Amino acid sequence: MIKAISIAILATSPVAAAAQFVPTLDSAPRVCPDRPPRPDWIVNADVREAHKMNLVQEMYRAQSLQAVVEAGECSCETRFPSWDDASAYYFEHYSGLSRHEILDRTSEYRRTANELRQEAMPICESQGNW
Repeated sequence: MIKAISIAILATSPVAAAAQFVPTLDSAPRVCPDRPPRPDWIVNADVREAHKMNLVQEMYRAQSLQAVVEAGECSCETRFPSWDDASAYYFEHYSGLSRHEILDRTSEYRRTANELRQEAMPICESQGNW
C-alpha cells in the first residue's frame, strides 16, 4: 500500500512532469520566421562586450515597437526591420561610451521598449504577429 502511494506521488510530482518535457530543436521563430538575422558583429562579439550587444538589441527592440505604434500596423517588415539603423545609431552615438554609460542607456531603451510594448502588442495580436 505504501509503495503504491509512493509511486502515485512520484508520478504526479513536478520532477516527473519535467522529465516528460522534451524541448523542440526547431529554432525558427513562430512569428515572422523570415526576420533579418542579427549582424555578424553582434553574433560574433566577445563575451566581454556583451553589454554593448545588449544595448544594440534593446535599441532595435524599442525602434521596432515604435514603428509598429506609429504605423498602427504590424507587418513583419515593420516589427522586424533591418538591423542597419540600430547598428548605425549605435556606432554614431554610443560605441565610445564607458561600460557604465552603456548600461544606463540599455536600461533607458529597455524601459522605452517595455512602455511601447503595451501599445504595440494589441496591434500585433490583431494581425497575428505576436
